[in-house]
Amino acid sequence: MGPLDDQVVREDSLTATADGLNVAVYTHWYRALPLTSLTKVDLTVDGQPVDPATLSVTVNGHRYEFAELAVKADEYWFTTDPVVLHVPVATAPGRQHRIQLQLGLSIPYILTGPDRTPLLTPSSTDKTLTAA
Repeated sequence: MGPLDDQVVREDSLTATADGLNVAVYTHWYRALPLTSLTKVDLTVDGQPVDPATLSVTVNGHRYEFAELAVKADEYWFTTDPVVLHVPVATAPGRQHRIQLQLGLSIPYILTGPDRTPLLTPSSTDKTLTAA
């Protein structure tokens, strides 16, 4: 667990929508990263794993399927702005949800090991929050 893990999912990060639950996620890295850096989103809501293929993501006013982020090297996730994960689960305002998130960011400018792969920096969150 890193020093900023507690801020990745904040107390006001959940919003109930007509088609599910929005989870606002903030980066634990210290500078903006291309969307291609968001390589791992292992999300569990109320004990049920969420298939990343069912997630869509809103960032900078654009909505993408999670798989589309792999080619979005020209768009950045800024440190003060969240990406919003759209989760297709039944919910309502005022309902509590346990959110467990394993987030992995690939840092393209820090290359490690003999094969010079980008550093993968993990983050872990486990919180019970109330949807607005």
